[in-house]
Amino acid sequence: METSQFIARLAGPVLSAIGIGLLANQAVYRQMAGQFLAGYPFIYFSGILALIGGLAILNAHHDWTRDWRSLITLLGWFLTIVGVYRIIAPQFVNFVGTGAVAHSGFFIGVGIVLLALGAFLTFKGYAA
Repeated sequence: METSQFIARLAGPVLSAIGIGLLANQAVYRQMAGQFLAGYPFIYFSGILALIGGLAILNAHHDWTRDWRSLITLLGWFLTIVGVYRIIAPQFVNFVGTGAVAHSGFFIGVGIVLLALGAFLTFKGYAA
């Protein structure tokens, strides 16, 4: 449980801050996403960082339980898969990302999901 709380205390506030940023500054985030997707080195480097983060979580926490701690393991797998995907196929990330960013509700939807997930993990990390 200590490892789960430690990771939740790190990931929760970060995800909450990103979610708030997405909801509060959609135009800026849309512009940043366009610039990010235009540069393959950005996609590649973010893939390396995501892969390292995901593997770090999975090495420290690989528990599948029937409670909130499985979210930590799921986050580790998600980051690992996204990292590998960005490293192997940066051109496809550009293609899919450009389409997603063009959708008017993309940043609202992702912002709400990240804020909710971040708030939940923050609560579990600090209140438990």
